[in-house]
Amino acid sequence: MTGIEPWASPPPLPRWFGPRASPDVPAVSALIARVAHGARWADIGGEFNLNLRIDAEPPVVLRIHRPWVRRGRVAGLRRLRERLQRTQVRVPRPIPSFDRDLLRVADRWAETEEFIEHVQPQADEDSYLRLFEELGRLHTALQAVWEPSAPAPLDDHRTFRQLRYSVGFTRRTLGPRSEPVVHRMRHLTGELSKLRKEVELPCAPIHGDYKLGNAGELADGSWVTFDLDFARVRERLYDIAVSLHHHVAQDDELLKPRRLLDAYESTAAEPLTRDERRWLPGALALVPLHWAATTGLVGKSLHEAENAMTAAEAWWSRQAELST
Repeated sequence: MTGIEPWASPPPLPRWFGPRASPDVPAVSALIARVAHGARWADIGGEFNLNLRIDAEPPVVLRIHRPWVRRGRVAGLRRLRERLQRTQVRVPRPIPSFDRDLLRVADRWAETEEFIEHVQPQADEDSYLRLFEELGRLHTALQAVWEPSAPAPLDDHRTFRQLRYSVGFTRRTLGPRSEPVVHRMRHLTGELSKLRKEVELPCAPIHGDYKLGNAGELADGSWVTFDLDFARVRERLYDIAVSLHHHVAQDDELLKPRRLLDAYESTAAEPLTRDERRWLPGALALVPLHWAATTGLVGKSLHEAENAMTAAEAWWSRQAELST
């Protein structure tokens, strides 16, 4: 049970939307067997893409993308990861398979890259501070090697127009009982839209989903960055807000946002601007607001939408503190 309450006739999902690939699909299973060539393999997670560790020699990762990811996007991100090999930031190196960079399976693109042995950093104060230091280094490296840029992802949610579309889709999907939480979504969207028109925010290449789960610690103490699927040019504050939401919301009494921002600025090329600080509570609120707005698209429940909205409103209520 998903908790979704269908009503009347729920709208169909957009034609480009589709589920995570499954190893049980014959075409996917055949590709896995071809790449693995008898080696053992294991699903190593990923909410949208199917990521498999192939225990070949050397081991590789087979990634089968979501159906709406275009060929140019996948190829562009491979070139970006290749260029990042020339920097001090470690990311997995793309590896050709069958003398080709990209593979086609059903209606999806697939690729292989090196598997980097690592351990997950502990969820503690030292790791959070290190994460924001690494984010500053990553932003600097991305800026240095970004051109030529990869095509932007379809699932960007950059504009308030896209956000309002998602809210309307969720309202039609979840039915009349969603009206109270949808009203909260629309109200907060309006408040954020007003403030966003009053600030100018620097844009730069960003990771797009930077959090502890997308980082790994190597044997020599250095860190590696994974999952550049959402990399694109956007307000750099978006990356900072995503990381703050993931790592401060539950531990705010242990680690204040100010210390994490200081850690970021200690390695970033430029400190946060006055407008970025003013927009910070809005950027933080947008993260769970987007989760709430897309509830109907990703098949989540009304309860999850309500929880996400509560988190968004909590960030927005801290304007005076966070924008200082």
